[in-house]
Amino acid sequence: MYEKLKEIREKKGYTLEDMAHVINKSPCNYLKKENGDVKFSVSEALKISQFLKAKVEKIFF
Repeated sequence: MYEKLKEIREKKGYTLEDMAHVINKSPCNYLKKENGDVKFSVSEALKISQFLKAKVEKIFF
């Protein structure tokens, strides 16, 4: 599970739907990714990083 991602997302007030829109996926698919059941692609990680205004390393590592 990407606990840091969830923490940052919630702290900034974004919903699963908001994040799903950023990577052009369904909320269900995004939730699977945030829970660690499905991996994020590099391009998705970069989009999320830009959207949240946080370094990729801080979010995913």
